Amino acid sequence: MPIPYLHQELFELSPSIKVKVKEIDNVGPIMIIDNFYAYPNDIALMLEQSWVPAFHMNGISRNFKDYYDCRYHKVAQSNTHPRYNESQSLLFDLIKNKLKFEVSDKEYDYTFNLFKWINTPASNDIQFYPHKDSDNHIASVIYLNENEELNHGTAFYEQVDELPNEEAVDIRVNIYEHTVPADVIEAKFNRCIVYPSWYWHGAYIDDHEQFVDNWRYNQVYFMKLRPTQPKVRT
Repeated sequence: MPIPYLHQELFELSPSIKVKVKEIDNVGPIMIIDNFYAYPNDIALMLEQSWVPAFHMNGISRNFKDYYDCRYHKVAQSNTHPRYNESQSLLFDLIKNKLKFEVSDKEYDYTFNLFKWINTPASNDIQFYPHKDSDNHIASVIYLNENEELNHGTAFYEQVDELPNEEAVDIRVNIYEHTVPADVIEAKFNRCIVYPSWYWHGAYIDDHEQFVDNWRYNQVYFMKLRPTQPKVRT
């Protein structure tokens, strides 16, 4: 049965956000915002009830064979409500004041990553494909798993050497053979992290067996730097 909703209510900003900036050695600053949405449980429910298409798929991909890597996309549909885009507006301001970058303040689409294993890796050394998304965007991830016992997050890397394959073929990489890990930002329900998308990073799961029966949910943004901003700042 369809569930009607008002965008400004479903994605309403929490009145009790907590903001800090963490400096990761040899990587750079990461902004962490806790208690981001007012109703994150409803967003998680929307994801649980959604049909989600494959992401990073081609003829030789391991997607839908060893794991489900999916992306759910909601196109921005602006209206005149004064609180319609308040969560993104907050991010624009915090990026400027905390990370010292200015992004284009258009409305960005609402994109969600959903993942679970079919065949779990034999070792925790196997993690998600380290990558850079862009040299002119600021990225963010909002974690939406209600079960706080699920141990996961986002890994950042000082260095990434040549990788064994393309991400669209297989997301699994032995990070201790191909990278120099820097730190992992822990996922907490309704936590948002914000970082320059040219940092080497990738999803991280501490216990892969936890994500056989459970899906990993998060929301992502890629906010473009204004043309006057340097494309890469170190």
